[in-house]
Amino acid sequence: MPMISKAVCQELQLATCDGPTVRLRENSDTALSDKVHVVLARSGATWSWSLRVYVFADLYPHGQAAEVIQRIVARQTAVRPDRGMVSCPASIAELLWSELPQDSGLLGLEPSAGHGALAAEGARLGYSVDCYEVEGHRAADITRAGIARSVSVADFLTVEPRPEYHAVAMYPPHRVDLAAAHVLHAFKFLRPGGVLGALVSCGIENGARPATRRFQELLGSNGHYTQVLDEVDGGGDDFLLLSPGGNPVRAQIVYLYADE
Repeated sequence: MPMISKAVCQELQLATCDGPTVRLRENSDTALSDKVHVVLARSGATWSWSLRVYVFADLYPHGQAAEVIQRIVARQTAVRPDRGMVSCPASIAELLWSELPQDSGLLGLEPSAGHGALAAEGARLGYSVDCYEVEGHRAADITRAGIARSVSVADFLTVEPRPEYHAVAMYPPHRVDLAAAHVLHAFKFLRPGGVLGALVSCGIENGARPATRRFQELLGSNGHYTQVLDEVDGGGDDFLLLSPGGNPVRAQIVYLYADE
């Protein structure tokens, strides 16, 4: 990573951190603001259009952005917190939920929820969200955050489907066949007329295993893709998905619609 300037470090030192979020001060120097944005993006933070702050998805819900900012300033380079998984950035969570049903009193599901980034956006929109997460410490994070109606520690693929949800928001494992299996299973949890939104690798439509072929068939009959995320107009780094090592991952959002 290249060294960052003293001016960028100073802007970061003047930022206000609250949990996993960073709020920059108002600055009329557009060029400097752009440089700060690049450093934050390379460190895994994305801009939340609803909250008007930068959010470190890797730290959600209980991590402290202040600690990351301190490390950036001390090392004078971008750094990325690594919790052994790729969390869904807030900007992408907002985009994914934007095409799911919007109303009060709806039920939502986040399978394989990680630290609950998608559940948090659903709760913000007024959903009652249930979560499944295989790792107990991550499930505990979601419970402590108070964003879910229920949190179950379980391998989602072993859970008996209950077709009661108006919306499913999910970021399945990256491996193509495993991602397809998770999406196919999650589709069974939708009530009639429900909608599933999933953040998936761009390679998912090219797999040859049975689950991937069934996914392709379901997509052809009941779904559609949105744009590839790094091609979203005007999105820039806010819609860039990164691996734990900080490398860009080409991804897209797919929507599947249950029959009425």
